[in-house]
Formats: sequence, structure tokens, C-alpha cells
Amino acid sequence: MSEQKYTRSEILENLSHIKTLTNYKTEYCKQSSVYFIVWGIISMIAYPMSSFSLSSFTIGVSWFTLGMIGWAITLTIYFKQDKTDPLPLFLRTQLRYTSIALFVILAVFLFLIYSGLLPYTFENILFYIVLLVSIMYLLLGIVLTKEIFFMGVWLSILGMITFFFFPNVMNIIFAVIGGGSLVLTGLILKRKGHGNE
Repeated sequence: MSEQKYTRSEILENLSHIKTLTNYKTEYCKQSSVYFIVWGIISMIAYPMSSFSLSSFTIGVSWFTLGMIGWAITLTIYFKQDKTDPLPLFLRTQLRYTSIALFVILAVFLFLIYSGLLPYTFENILFYIVLLVSIMYLLLGIVLTKEIFFMGVWLSILGMITFFFFPNVMNIIFAVIGGGSLVLTGLILKRKGHGNE
């Protein structure tokens, strides 16, 4: 009799744990979807610019401006979400380590570019951005959901194939397929968040 009660309580505890994790995943999907949509739209606007007859200065200023707008929107949404519905401690800890790993990888990239070990051309920088976003997806996917991990794999493969085989249309491919993939990921996560409610 006591063994049956223990088994029942254990089952209830496991179900409660699964429900808690599902709620966190649902909330994460809803919260993170907007970031992918914002940066996907920015990518779709920014990448094709070099295909037009614009000066390097204009392109650089446009990239910088769009980047600042993107970060302003991202940080505003992040702090607003953190006040209304903060992530659980264990998830925040994992994301903090993921952020540290990404900044270390970014520092390595910058060091290699600065030391001349990686070529420093506009096309290469655009390719490096795609690779860094892919690495970010892979790191986040390990912590969070498999959809983000597979998107990281997809973007890294797309980036390498485009850079080596289709360099003349690289900006268009990165804009349409790369930026479109970000927007699509955001919409999938948003739908998944609403679907699990």
C-alpha cells in the first residue's frame, strides 16, 4: 500500500516537472520569436544594399544605423519582458554562459581579422556575420530548442555554399534566404508558443 502511494506521488511530481518545463518552453518561444523577426527584417533590408550603386560610406552608415535600430528594439523588448515575466534562474544561467561563449568566439574572430590571419574585405565581413549568427544559433539551440539548433546548421551550410559557389549573388541570397530563415524561425517559435498554451 505504501509502495503504491509512493509511486503515485512520484508520478505526480514528474508530471508537475514536465508541466513546468513545458510552460518555460512555451514562454521562451513567445518571448524569443520577436528577436528573430526583427533581425530577419533587418537582414533583408541591409544585405541587398551593396548590390545597388551606393558608396561604401553610405553602405557602412546604413549597416551601422540598422544595427543600432535592431539593438535598440532588442534591448527594449528584452528589458520589458524581463520585468513582466523573467526567465527562470537555471535558464538565465545557461543563457549567460552561452552569451559568454559567443563573445569569446567574436573576440577570436576580431583578433584573427586584426592580425591579418583572416581577410578583411566587405564580402568576407558579410560572410563572417552569417557564420557568427550560425554559431549563436547552435549555442542557443543546445540550451533551448532543436529548431534553433537546426537553423544554425542550415545557416552555416547556406553561408559556406553561397560564399564559395555564388559570390556574385551572395548579398541577395543572404537577404532572401538568410533573412527569410530568421523571419520564418520567429514565426515558427511564435506559433509554437501559442500552440502549447
